Amino acid sequence: MKLWFENRYGDRRVIADCANLDETYRAIDKFINDANSKKPSGSKPFKSFYIRRWEEEGYTKFDVGSHSEFFLWEGKVNVK
Repeated sequence: MKLWFENRYGDRRVIADCANLDETYRAIDKFINDANSKKPSGSKPFKSFYIRRWEEEGYTKFDVGSHSEFFLWEGKVNVK
């Protein structure tokens, strides 16, 4: 199932194909680490102190603390 990154302008792009929730969390961590490695030397890296998730519009949506950028996954989280 596809994992998208949605920037602060609402533009989405596919960043990974994840079969389950564990793969989704790993892909989000990888995306953040890759983005931090591309920042100019001396720039403050983005650090996620939490991840919230909820279902919205047929996706599982993830908030990693940026307040304006999100991750969306086609998968559903089956929590009982």
